[in-house]
Amino acid sequence: MSAFKRRIVFAAGVVLLILFWAIAVGPEPPARISISPEELVRAVTIQRDSLIDLCLIEHVDPNGRDEQGRTPLLIATSQQDWRTARRLVDAGAQVDLADKNGFTPFMAAAMHGNLEIFQLLLARSTNLHAEAQMKDGQDLLGLALDGGNPEIIKTVVERVPQMPEWKTSTRRALNAALQVGNKQQIRLLLGKHSAPPTPEGRNVPFLAYSIAGNNSSLFSTLLECGADPNTVLPSRCDKDFLALLPSKSLRSYVEDDRSLTVSMLAAGLGQEDYLRALIQAGANRNRLTSRNKMSALDIAAETSHWRAAQILLGGGPSPDQLRIEISLALQQIALLKNGVPVYHTRCSTGRPGYSTKRGEFVITNKERNHRSTIYHVEMPYFMRLSCLDFGMHAGIVPNYPASHGCIRLPEDAARKFFSEIPVGTLVSVQ
Repeated sequence: MSAFKRRIVFAAGVVLLILFWAIAVGPEPPARISISPEELVRAVTIQRDSLIDLCLIEHVDPNGRDEQGRTPLLIATSQQDWRTARRLVDAGAQVDLADKNGFTPFMAAAMHGNLEIFQLLLARSTNLHAEAQMKDGQDLLGLALDGGNPEIIKTVVERVPQMPEWKTSTRRALNAALQVGNKQQIRLLLGKHSAPPTPEGRNVPFLAYSIAGNNSSLFSTLLECGADPNTVLPSRCDKDFLALLPSKSLRSYVEDDRSLTVSMLAAGLGQEDYLRALIQAGANRNRLTSRNKMSALDIAAETSHWRAAQILLGGGPSPDQLRIEISLALQQIALLKNGVPVYHTRCSTGRPGYSTKRGEFVITNKERNHRSTIYHVEMPYFMRLSCLDFGMHAGIVPNYPASHGCIRLPEDAARKFFSEIPVGTLVSVQ
């Protein structure tokens, strides 16, 4: 080998030795930092921003949990650390995860009234579970009410599922909506429940309380917002509700019968405006109680509310325009038009032991050929008074009381009244 070639080989060897040496003594490449999800949980808990930054840069799993089952997002929202909460959501934190008590980031945002964060969570949620409860019974709606943000409350109410009975939170929401007159929310809440709403700790529905207490504002609001006009009173009514009923006979019906409706209640109280409104809203005026088979008309008649009876009959002349007056002492009947007597006739009322009832009644039905089911006798041109077991009809008319309680008329007078006097006409017996 020539001297030149030997120098080339030597130089190459030196270069290789230098490279091997450089590799042997040079610095190692930096190793990747390993950070556990628990470190992110701890960083959010102690609000260490620099460590949170490092965890998020290193793409640490944002859904770790502490001993209570809390995720970093739940911890941040609970601490009202809204900036960190936003960063965690952007990093992929699951917004629906609850801790061991059932508490969620939604609940935290709702209880603190933070609409922006609540809407952010809602946009990333797969199922809000508005009906879910914590172990202590609290739910999202109740916490939203505590937070007081009306938009959050509205959002939660809209997502409450259909339910048969009212919960504490939905009843609270209804009370709050009633206080401020929020008809949209009242309508939403009424539509979510199949049962009528009742005051806290009470059995009787709000609608019945509004009628018995003559609270026209509450009544109108409830009915306008979809309260059932056929709402039924419970079998056991609250004592304070019963105390609102001035009539002993009506209290007896409410306590002893079953399935009384609010229209029956209004009829028995003589609450004419409420009764008209209920009928216009769709109340069934022909519905019967389950025990005694009483209709609203029966109850209005037996509690002497003839104006309510007229409403339930579908009308009747004003007493100023047309009425009948019966004198038990004189055994006479007078027909008055526009306040002026236009016709008189004799009559025969109940004999001793069968006295004719005194009071104000309305003609509730007429029957041309009626036969008494009690005495099995014919009673032509029968005009029943206030659904009761007596009325006016053609019969024998001596100059003294001789009937079993009905008002007997000469046949020509009975025929005239039957043809000219409409159902709903007031008949005064004195």
